Amino acid sequence: MHYTFDIWMTREYPNCPFARYADDAVIHCGSEKQAQEIMTKLAKRLESCMLMMHPDKSKIVYCRDRNRTQDYPNIQFTFLGFTFRPRSARDKYGKVFTSFIPAVSRDAQVRMRQRIREWNLQLRTPTTIEEISRLYNPVLRGWLNYYGAFYKTEMRRVFEHFDRKVALWVRRKYKKLSRFKRKSIYWLGKIAQREPWLFTHWQVIGKPAAG
Repeated sequence: MHYTFDIWMTREYPNCPFARYADDAVIHCGSEKQAQEIMTKLAKRLESCMLMMHPDKSKIVYCRDRNRTQDYPNIQFTFLGFTFRPRSARDKYGKVFTSFIPAVSRDAQVRMRQRIREWNLQLRTPTTIEEISRLYNPVLRGWLNYYGAFYKTEMRRVFEHFDRKVALWVRRKYKKLSRFKRKSIYWLGKIAQREPWLFTHWQVIGKPAAG
């Protein structure tokens, strides 16, 4: 793709920035007319190299924000695990405005929650919560560093899911809490108050309720 796409784009459209990873790419165009022209010519370029543009993923997206307010069929796209779309943001004066910015995609969130389920934390009753922290904090930190780079509050559901799985581990480990879901969450919240550094996301996204 370096020869087929990168070199061709740099030569034919030097004023159009682009980003590519493997066979996925995003091209920044100055107008809809230019975007349509590039799509047509790029399709021919790929065909000449025995390749084909993906019929569903290839589309023109209008990056709507406070300065671009027109209606358009497509106003969002997903790239590298992030969904780019209009979102509420605050300027340096605290005023809310619409910005076209990325946040973790739904598909990426589903994959992370599935990974957490696969850990089967509730079966690790012989371990301590400190050992659970050592085992899984590196993964949680990696997710937060990557997907939390933009609009990190969208990661809340993933980490709340993890906290619920840890609360389930609490109920399996301590018989006196085995039938009390709310108390197990409060127990975890007390740990979070005492040791907020135990899990990376507690300091950034939020802690479980301590009652």
